[in-house]
Amino acid sequence: MVIDINIQEQCELLRSQLKIELLTSDEANREIIKNFRSDKKGKGLERYLKEDAWREDQQGITKVYLVKDSDNIVFFFALAAGLLYKEINSDDVNLSKVEKEILDLCVEARLQENDDITPDVVFSWYADTDDIDKEKLHRIIDERIQFKLDAKEDLEKSENSINIKQVSETFPGIVLTHFCKNASYSFPEHLSFPVGFYVFWEIVVEKVLYIASILGCQYLYLFAADNSEQEYMQVSNLYPGDWEIDDEEDSQPVYKLVEYYKNELKFEDVQDVTILKPYYDFSCISLLQEISALSENRNAAWIQHSDVNN
Repeated sequence: MVIDINIQEQCELLRSQLKIELLTSDEANREIIKNFRSDKKGKGLERYLKEDAWREDQQGITKVYLVKDSDNIVFFFALAAGLLYKEINSDDVNLSKVEKEILDLCVEARLQENDDITPDVVFSWYADTDDIDKEKLHRIIDERIQFKLDAKEDLEKSENSINIKQVSETFPGIVLTHFCKNASYSFPEHLSFPVGFYVFWEIVVEKVLYIASILGCQYLYLFAADNSEQEYMQVSNLYPGDWEIDDEEDSQPVYKLVEYYKNELKFEDVQDVTILKPYYDFSCISLLQEISALSENRNAAWIQHSDVNN
């Protein structure tokens, strides 16, 4: 018998019934994970859980978490530390073609210690050009020259400069590396939202916020599949497994997966920062959201679901 209860009551029911634990915290989990089954588009994640997750968790490569209902796995997800950065020339994207030319000329003249070519002299060469913000350019020129000089000094003083990548700025992050539902588990009560939606916003996000409370973290990010001609198991370690894909529209299932992360989980395309993407995620789209915005995004996501189900 299906009992009609509101979203808040459904969440309370899940909160009382589900528990989260680190994979390697209980030796019994070695046997329990053998019963985990993904759907056909998440078989790569199933193999990861059964073959590699225990070792990676123990070695600190990735921390793997099980969401369980008694001894039944409902979901598993994994988190790892990440790093984002800004390239040295990242500010150039906001400059016009002429402004970039002026910037390059001024910086090059200063680095070559050519005192005859000052910024004012260069600006005079472009006196008839309207598309120039002199105040902004002066600031960027001074910053770029100082950065180049400091970078040069750093390379001269560093002992192992060949293994160092100099960047403008770095941003600590957390990577959601794996996210998958157990296809053999069905929650006994009717839910008006996907289980994965709840797991992300009420379990994954809580874990991320806790980590951010004791360790500096600015972004949560992931790599979502974007190539509809490949299987999920080949292109993504993320597959919620609890949302519908119409068979008639199966020609673009992976695009829908990306939209799921954008619309339901509030991730966005990467802008203004650079993400380090490993080989096994080459066919995926990088998505992120600021950790400081997670609580607000969570509220918005639940309101969105409430409106849909009213």
